[in-house]
Amino acid sequence: MSHNNLANRSGRPDEWRYLGGLLRPELLEIPLSGLPDQAGLLPDVSFGCDQDWYDEHWQRQAGCGPCTSATLLLYLARTRPDLAPLYPLPAADRIHFRHFMNQIWTFVTPGRMGVNEASMLVDGISRFAATRKTVLNSSVFLIPGLTCNRHPFSQFISFILTGLNNDSPVAFLNLSNGRLTNLDSWHWVTISALFLNAQAEHMAEISDSGEKKYINLSLWYQTTRLGGAVVYFSPVDPAAGNNAPDQP
Repeated sequence: MSHNNLANRSGRPDEWRYLGGLLRPELLEIPLSGLPDQAGLLPDVSFGCDQDWYDEHWQRQAGCGPCTSATLLLYLARTRPDLAPLYPLPAADRIHFRHFMNQIWTFVTPGRMGVNEASMLVDGISRFAATRKTVLNSSVFLIPGLTCNRHPFSQFISFILTGLNNDSPVAFLNLSNGRLTNLDSWHWVTISALFLNAQAEHMAEISDSGEKKYINLSLWYQTTRLGGAVVYFSPVDPAAGNNAPDQP
């Protein structure tokens, strides 16, 4: 896909139409203090966390699920005073955030196949929240591997926009990247905004390994062979209770 128009500083073409996103995406930024600069080539901040910050090789290889979970929890804690206990450390720079990632690893723990089911992430985040005396609603949209079993693409987009319009980052599990060349398979990332490009394709702004990227969700939904899931969390409404449906 090529664009002739000048792109803005994020690398996103200016003609893309904004559909919805987090109110304060800058709160996903984590200062990279303590990281050696290599001739000024490194950015000052990471957009969400990077699983390569884990110490152990297996953690770096399989840590996208707990890393994405930590990124979601950071945003929820930073944007809602009643959810501030979800990030218990005094600062959110890289050095402190590594400790937080290790905490979340003990709740969202990859198995032999990684965190390959949405239920593993939901259960882990819910159990961690309980230790902070906090209860979260989870909303889950599953994308089956078989195309004939999938909901319409419009429902997939509507689900993501509902999460973003509630100012909640959306965790995206992609088991097969289909024809996308800028997204790894068997991988969790965080969706922070949605756009419509000049070809009327839905583009997602994501946090992936500490980088801000843009992926073509229209192409992914059409070509993924194994599907995946999208998940977001919200505070429990005391008047409504914990009755939010998992699937539209």
